[in-house]
Amino acid sequence: MVKPLLRTLRPKQWTKNLFVFAALVFDVKLLQPGPLTRTLAGFVLFCLLASTVYIINDLVDIEKDRQHPLKRHRPLASGQLSPQVAIVAAAVILAVGLPLSFWLEKHFGLIALSYVLMMIAYSFILKNIVIIDVMTIAAGFVLRVMAGVALVHVERFSPWLYVCTTLLALFIAVGKRRHEIFLLQANANEHRAILNEYSMHLLDEMIAILSSTTLIA
Repeated sequence: MVKPLLRTLRPKQWTKNLFVFAALVFDVKLLQPGPLTRTLAGFVLFCLLASTVYIINDLVDIEKDRQHPLKRHRPLASGQLSPQVAIVAAAVILAVGLPLSFWLEKHFGLIALSYVLMMIAYSFILKNIVIIDVMTIAAGFVLRVMAGVALVHVERFSPWLYVCTTLLALFIAVGKRRHEIFLLQANANEHRAILNEYSMHLLDEMIAILSSTTLIA
């Protein structure tokens, strides 16, 4: 079950964790060995922790994913991966990843723990609350930037990057909701109940506002 497990970890999504490098780049420390090494380690740890969240989310949504035209091919939903194996893998990654995060840097560890707890809450509760669901996704990107700040010990870091990150992440999250409604159409609320709270008109207005405010920021 190694290959299905690796697919469930979603390595293609690890590019999201590149936000950890924001502080390293904007604080002009990209070529300094110490900050670069710590940030690379932080990136790897965030990838592992984010993958654990993906496993938990797939376990929670396994029945709904089976009704989705694309997600039904995921290893858990399609039966290629045993839920028991997925649970053990998630537990092992958390048991290793979180202590290493605190060992790397105390504040980084606290941010990583906050990210995991928030995304677990998202999997069970927050994704079912309108507007809060997309704000939680955006907060995950902001925490990635904060994690990078903790590792680099920044000296020339602008808080405006937090603003830009929040707006850009909200833009992506709202666009994802719009894509889901467009893809699933009349069956959208059967897969994800929260989609019943959104409309294409509302999402188009939100995208228009977020795209302009992101560019201004």
